Amino acid sequence: MVDFRPFRGVLPHLSKNEDIADRVSPPYDIISAEEQAKLQSKPFNIARITLGAVDGRYEEAARALDSWLSSGKLEQDKEECYYLYRQGFKDGERWLTRNGIIGVLRSEGYEAGNIIPHEETFPKVKEDRLNLLRATGTHCESIFGLYDRSEVDMDAAIREAEKLFECTDLSGTRHQLYRISDRGTVEAIRDMMASKKVLIADGHHRYETSYKYAQENPGDERKGYVLCTMVSSQDTGMFVRPTHRLVRKLRFQESELLESMGKHFSVRQVKDAAAALAIMDAAAAPTFGLLLPSGRSVVAEFTAPAGDILWEVDTYVCQEVILKGILYAMPQGNELEIEYDHDAASVESKVRSGKGDLAILVRAPTLDQTWKVAQGGRKMPKKTTYFWPKIWSGFVLYRMK
Repeated sequence: MVDFRPFRGVLPHLSKNEDIADRVSPPYDIISAEEQAKLQSKPFNIARITLGAVDGRYEEAARALDSWLSSGKLEQDKEECYYLYRQGFKDGERWLTRNGIIGVLRSEGYEAGNIIPHEETFPKVKEDRLNLLRATGTHCESIFGLYDRSEVDMDAAIREAEKLFECTDLSGTRHQLYRISDRGTVEAIRDMMASKKVLIADGHHRYETSYKYAQENPGDERKGYVLCTMVSSQDTGMFVRPTHRLVRKLRFQESELLESMGKHFSVRQVKDAAAALAIMDAAAAPTFGLLLPSGRSVVAEFTAPAGDILWEVDTYVCQEVILKGILYAMPQGNELEIEYDHDAASVESKVRSGKGDLAILVRAPTLDQTWKVAQGGRKMPKKTTYFWPKIWSGFVLYRMK
């Protein structure tokens, strides 16, 4: 049983000339140093808390958050409710809308089978997020959960809900937050979620951190929950983008690399990255585009062994065969650096300009593959899924003290 509850959210209280865009930010882990500086130049932006560590400690950020509450810059809702988070965005020429329900999710171990992970995590990142939780007693960012099929009409819920905030970010994504306080709708959402299983789409580190925090505070029920935005996997705005690999410090001859690739893949040369991507999009099996410093582009098609769902996932084949089996086995292979980039044009530009030695274009897993891997108790490599647009932070917080 999934325990996904309404809660008394902590919301920005805007002054007359203040814009909600000054308060919110992308999630902490995708903010560049330059973007961080811009966000933190705004006196009440949530990035001042989520990225407010001083020598790895968050006491100063906690004091700032407390002062925002005491001065009225943040205010807590008077009743428990859910919040509806609607994002509108373009995918190519299509305008799409995605609806998420924000509530608090009870943290529990994966072994219970209700909350399902699909990616590995980094211990160092979890320790940082735990330090933030211990200092602030507040979930300032939401994890992103997927559930199967909504029995609640989100369009009807929005018609009944109270609109709180709206802004458009620099990418053109429109963010809207509504308050769902109708008791019938609130109870319908809670009852619906009780029968679901939840796949963590984004926020594995934060979820696992929240579970550890709950274990540290067994007598305080409030600290057993994590802020979560739930989206139906049938939502028309729900899809996954790929995360390509850029390899640096690779000492190799192109002919030797292609010879090694030919032992595991069907390899053929193509015109450019666009041609590689077109072939990849039409492929039924794991297929990769390799972009080389000489200007050559090749497509490598893999025949997956039957019986293991992970061999159908491109990033797993990339990790096990291309990286571990070929590249790491090359001279000085242990010195390789891997950069992750969601934009194929970006990795192509870096290789062609000498800022990378090899670009590996990969396909994103389908939502069906992601569910099957997770439900089978398996995990994909890090940086396999990129659910876009991201769930932004700062529209609503969950205060546990």
